[in-house]
Amino acid sequence: MKTVGEIGEVKTIERLVSMLGTCSDLRVGAGDDCAVTHIVGTNEDQVFTTDPLIESVHFLPTDDPIRIGNKAAGRVFSDLAAMGANPQWLLVNVVAPASLEVRALEEIYSGITKLCRQFGATLIGGDLAEGVVLELHLFGTGTLPAGSALLRSGAQVGDCIFTTGKLGGSRAGKHLDFVPCVKEGIFLRESGYVHSMVDLSDGLGSDLRHILRASRVGAQLDSLLIPCVDSIEAALFDGEDFELLFTVASSDVEQLHQKWNQQFETPLHQIGTITKAVELLELRGADGLFQSIEGKGFSHFSGS
Repeated sequence: MKTVGEIGEVKTIERLVSMLGTCSDLRVGAGDDCAVTHIVGTNEDQVFTTDPLIESVHFLPTDDPIRIGNKAAGRVFSDLAAMGANPQWLLVNVVAPASLEVRALEEIYSGITKLCRQFGATLIGGDLAEGVVLELHLFGTGTLPAGSALLRSGAQVGDCIFTTGKLGGSRAGKHLDFVPCVKEGIFLRESGYVHSMVDLSDGLGSDLRHILRASRVGAQLDSLLIPCVDSIEAALFDGEDFELLFTVASSDVEQLHQKWNQQFETPLHQIGTITKAVELLELRGADGLFQSIEGKGFSHFSGS
């Protein structure tokens, strides 16, 4: 019998997803940044997401507890942002060694609640259990108008590909200090211009593939247009930038820029184009030539 480590994260998820249930009120199941259900008797949908944060995987024991709390809540809010949702409720299950100082846990909660206040969400409960290392397992919900969630599956051939900010900054500490793009996600949903969207948690090279796979399209990126904190390699594969990656019809790009610039100080970055070559992701180098990009972003159980 094969182990999780032998078949890897993606194949394990595929096997588990096949066992999930469904119902008439489920609008979006597994396979996107969040699940979406309809709130019966209203014109709203409910958005659900969950995310773990584990010591020595997502943060170091020496990291500032307040920054750890920021990251824990920010990861959940970034998923909600990718759907264009308004954050609502948050639950936290804590697994902690008995040796953990209570003050450190209080500071983690301080980081979580600070981000909740910033985006109008409320931390309403959770649970506590003993374990070998510190783990934070968060569950969050959000709301949006019925049928308006932005999905990975809407990209169209000819769409322009955008990101909301610079990429490849996680190793410099951005993964602990980032502000999730909640306001930006809501704006993009309300604009009506966005065909598909995902948050950048595993690296541009991996997360764009989610859109390509769900939409049955390909993409070409221009290395000279990708806004890098460090190197193009870091932007493609390091992950944990928590910006938004989305696609828009070329005919709507000018209007999108105009409306965006009226709302936000940071610019949008147009980095490529959606093509008809299904799941083929190519990068144009400084020499003008295109090369295929391997999918080697972060993946649990792979040792990456």
